[in-house]
Amino acid sequence: MSSKFSNAEESPGFMLWQVTNVWQKAMRKALDPYELTHPQFVLLFSCKWLNEKNDHTGITQIQLAQHAQMDVNVTSQVLRTLEKKGYIERRSHPTDSRANVITVTKTGDEIASQAVQAVEEEDRAFFSDLGNEIGHLNRILKQLAHR
Repeated sequence: MSSKFSNAEESPGFMLWQVTNVWQKAMRKALDPYELTHPQFVLLFSCKWLNEKNDHTGITQIQLAQHAQMDVNVTSQVLRTLEKKGYIERRSHPTDSRANVITVTKTGDEIASQAVQAVEEEDRAFFSDLGNEIGHLNRILKQLAHR
């Protein structure tokens, strides 16, 4: 046998992959009415959230990518799509000629606010079987995410 695991359920990586696929399917279902992909939602809502935390002064693409832990090039592609949809605006950074300031439009704010409700509802349903163990799962996921 080429694996140290006697069955697939013993492999944490394989189980994470399976859970991720099932969860992503649930997210697609929740986001379909808003015509958003999950990466689009993550960046749109993160942009809204970060701008609110920064008194609506705008954030840079790098700040957004770091917050979402997403590749900068992928972030740029997704932001281009969100801009075409009229959900975000990009303008030149006042002090850094290499950067853009990203803000959420009124339409983008409304879509993000509606979509987050659907996503959080789907999350609650998806993780409901964990009961009080959800906090433990979050601590483990946070530990893995911040490597």
